[in-house]
Amino acid sequence: MTLTGEGFILISGLASALSSPMVKNYSEHENPVVLSGYQFLLGGAIMTAVGFIMGGKLSFINISAVLILVYLALLSAIAYSLWSILLKYNSVSKVTIFGFMIPVFGVILSAMLLNENKQALNLQSMISLLMVCLGIIIINKYNRKAVG
Repeated sequence: MTLTGEGFILISGLASALSSPMVKNYSEHENPVVLSGYQFLLGGAIMTAVGFIMGGKLSFINISAVLILVYLALLSAIAYSLWSILLKYNSVSKVTIFGFMIPVFGVILSAMLLNENKQALNLQSMISLLMVCLGIIIINKYNRKAVG
């Protein structure tokens, strides 16, 4: 286990776990879309500064590269803004459980769009995706019983 490998995965999970309740609390007094904008600006500035300090450089090959970068930035901004809006009006436990659908859609879309049928649609992947879906169903069933 190394800091730059599994360590950053653990740090990312911790940051994600801490951010959802914080977004929920701050969105009571502030627009969730504005909060997302602040997060993207501050995070982008910090990552850009660290990248340049560590010797990184920014070069664009052609206009297609710029358009893809803008598209991905907009996609991320819209998705995170919607996530923040959902957190404002719902409990954290109800919203964050659907984050586990990310690998499910990742596998399905990679199989469909990237033609990775052999890697994405093998028995191990299907069992894993089934277990993720069962976990979501079990958690939601348990939450309904606890609340109701």
